[in-house]
Amino acid sequence: MSKTGLYLLLGLLVLAHNRRAEAKNMLQVMEAWPNLSEAIAIINKDKLLPQLMKTFGFTAFIPTNEALEKYDGAKEKLFYYHLANIPYKAQDLPDDLNTQLTGNPRLYITRIPNGKPSISGWEDYDYYVNNAKITSANHIAQSEDGHEQVFHVVDQVIAPTIAKPVADGAVPPAYMNPDARKLLEKPNLYGLVDEFSITDFEKRVSELDLLDTFAMSGKNTFFIPINQALNPIHDKDLIDKHVIHGHIVPKEVLFTRTVEGTTNQSMSLAFTDNLKVLINMEKVAGQTEDQTAYYVKSNTVAGDTSHTKGYVLARIVKGNIPVKNGVVHLIDRPLMIVASSIISYLQEVKGQLSRFYMLMKEYNPDMANLLVSKTDLTLFAPSNEAFKMVNKDRLNEIMHNKEKISKLLNLHILNRHLTIDEIIERTTHEIFQEETRSYGRKLYFAVDDHHGIPTVSLEGGGVNATITTPDIITNNGVIHIINRILGIPSQTVYEKLSTDPMLSLTFNLSLQEGWNERLKSREEKFTLFVPSNGAWEQIHRTLPSAYKKLFMGEFPYHVRYILERHMIVGHDFSLEELAALTTNSTQRGGIYSERLQMTRGKIYFQARVKSKLGETTSSTESDIETPSNTEYYIEWNGISARVIRPDVECVNGVVHVVDKVLMLNRDVTVSGGSTGPAAAGMTALLSTLITVAFARALHHH
Repeated sequence: MSKTGLYLLLGLLVLAHNRRAEAKNMLQVMEAWPNLSEAIAIINKDKLLPQLMKTFGFTAFIPTNEALEKYDGAKEKLFYYHLANIPYKAQDLPDDLNTQLTGNPRLYITRIPNGKPSISGWEDYDYYVNNAKITSANHIAQSEDGHEQVFHVVDQVIAPTIAKPVADGAVPPAYMNPDARKLLEKPNLYGLVDEFSITDFEKRVSELDLLDTFAMSGKNTFFIPINQALNPIHDKDLIDKHVIHGHIVPKEVLFTRTVEGTTNQSMSLAFTDNLKVLINMEKVAGQTEDQTAYYVKSNTVAGDTSHTKGYVLARIVKGNIPVKNGVVHLIDRPLMIVASSIISYLQEVKGQLSRFYMLMKEYNPDMANLLVSKTDLTLFAPSNEAFKMVNKDRLNEIMHNKEKISKLLNLHILNRHLTIDEIIERTTHEIFQEETRSYGRKLYFAVDDHHGIPTVSLEGGGVNATITTPDIITNNGVIHIINRILGIPSQTVYEKLSTDPMLSLTFNLSLQEGWNERLKSREEKFTLFVPSNGAWEQIHRTLPSAYKKLFMGEFPYHVRYILERHMIVGHDFSLEELAALTTNSTQRGGIYSERLQMTRGKIYFQARVKSKLGETTSSTESDIETPSNTEYYIEWNGISARVIRPDVECVNGVVHVVDKVLMLNRDVTVSGGSTGPAAAGMTALLSTLITVAFARALHHH
């Protein structure tokens, strides 16, 4: 080699050495992050980790100081479970990767689209490593030997499943990296004892010779009931092969945070030709992070003689236990097995209906007995979250009044079995309503399938609620969890009109020139007969020109004139109070009626008793005492509008929904520059006076 060539080679070697000297390894890069100081301290205490981070290439998932402070498990050897020996950027991460912990247990990666733009290649997805979320990704370092290193910051410690030493101090090698079967067989090795013991379920699985099912390869999700969830005598025969299979989701790894906000249902191992069982998980927020709970639901969409169709809901008491073949969650009741009664389901101490149960138990124990003894009931049960939304003073007042609390609780109960499928089917074809156990009060249902997934809402006692969890089946009925307490209104008349989908057309009209602003007042009282959307659609068909003029927004006087014909100011009359007026009235055409003074003009209120053939006759006092066979109408100028939803209570009044609009075509007559019925009448009067004057002038000539 020439002298020049030798100098060139030496120069390249020096340059390479200088570049290696300038390159920073992962520990050096991490030092620029103040919120990773705890992680650096733990790594530096380990004998081997600092050297690994200087020498080799790998991917690391680094928890923040806050995440480590919340973690109460052992931190020795913890970070080996956060290391994989191949460097990956977030967008290149495989579905699972082996770690450096003894036994090389897996980490599982979940990607969820978030709709954000991709700036540097990864921001358009949320990435989860087991149950920890990557909050900052793709930080590049380089080992002293020139190997690339990548670390990602995560918001939780990624906790491994580590076997504890047995009596002789050694852990059997087969249990170093357990699958779900080994966890089920030796739960005490992994600290699953006392409240988390699962030995009863393992015993039943063994009796059915199904342990191998929990050793199935791949990536799966397993739900295992704790001992406290099982009644060894009652549940033994009920837990058969199909029920065991209903606790397993094959080929999917579902960690709790990765399913938040989704309604996706996964096929369980019990999804077969004849029996079809789906599984999904949901988050129920608490007042604090510690009170937040996760639930799993089995949905038997096609059952048989031994397996009832419907939902069974179980709380996850210890979740996200990673295993060699997926993840395990411990639950507080077996899936697919219905509760013995509605009350037995409500009694769950930490369940999401515990506050409703305590309200019933303390203030109306007779209802608790009813929910055990009576069959074919439907309960619309407010969740614990619903109690945060209620007027506390009003609830407290009702609780200490025996009659009022009984009415309130009974408003949530039907004397028949009503499933979500029937509600959806019947609401599609009619205005669907159901009598409750609260005398004379009904629930009114609506379905919104705007996004392709039907959302069912109901209104009772002036409160609109949404069914958040439907069809929890028990042996004596069905429970639907709702997000509001019925019967304690918190909305003004204005707010009710603005939020009720059945009244949207009336609300849109009432916006003209701010007519409805007065309905916000909590100082005044109102009784409002509100035409339903269907009533306005009838006007659209029969009086299309008048409908167009009203809704085009250029004739607010006419709108006000018509709406005030439907309103009483100064009183909040319930249907019962309006009906009582008719008992002291004179008969008109065989029907008891009362003239009501509205804000503009007078209308008649009528009570008609339905015969068996659907006809109506005159009302008597005794007839009015039986709301189920009585219909109520308002009447004006030959137009008879039936009350189809009475007593929609508001904090400043009562709304009664009617099926017709009290208006005639002449209400929207526009002549020349006139701006309303009064102006139209003035125009006619002026025309008459001019005609008379002209006639007199001719006479004088």
